[in-house]
Amino acid sequence: MDEQVERSGAAEIGTMALPRWAEIRKRWLTRALVLRSVPVGVVILAGVIATTWTHSLLNDHRDLVVHTYRVIDNTKDLLIALDDAETGERGFLISGDRRFLDPYEKALERMEPVRTQLRQLISDNPSQIARTDHLSLLVDRKLAELAESVTLFERDGFSAAQKQSVAMMERATMDEIRRVIGDITETEKALLATRDALVDRDENRVRLVAILIALASLVVRTGVEFHLARVERRKRLTLPPASVAR
Repeated sequence: MDEQVERSGAAEIGTMALPRWAEIRKRWLTRALVLRSVPVGVVILAGVIATTWTHSLLNDHRDLVVHTYRVIDNTKDLLIALDDAETGERGFLISGDRRFLDPYEKALERMEPVRTQLRQLISDNPSQIARTDHLSLLVDRKLAELAESVTLFERDGFSAAQKQSVAMMERATMDEIRRVIGDITETEKALLATRDALVDRDENRVRLVAILIALASLVVRTGVEFHLARVERRKRLTLPPASVAR
């Protein structure tokens, strides 16, 4: 009889414990969900911020590389235009055929936009600004020499000696222009090497950040699951046997 009473009492206790255990379990599941979500969310958020920052640096450095190539190409375009103008002028002086002035005049037309663009491209570099200012003076001198030669030839004609003298003077100016353009180009190539290295570094950083995010997420998730499993075991040990069995 006493044994039946004890069993009945234990059953009643177990029955009373069930609602409590259900409530505890509900709270526990909610807490577990939070514990699983928040740390991983923090890691992902930090990863997004780091990745965005790294990609921003990478894009900036890539823009600088493109900018450097544009400066180099621009100086080449300027030199080509000057060569075309000089070739047309010499052809006219030698032959007297005005058709040679067509490439000369077309070269003059495309030269000014090239010079303007070059000045804009190097506006952030004081040393290149100084070189470009010097180059601009030389180009103005060269264009003045070409224009003067054409005007004199049309008005008075040229003897062979005069043609030789003009050619020597124009060659000296052109050589100086090539030297200054070479200095500008070499400076840009040095900048290009530095900027290429920065792009490589940033690309490596992007890959590293991605790997670290993946590892951090794995470590955090594993740690949270381990902690939750340990807490679950402790809770089960503290519950009445009847509620655990159910």
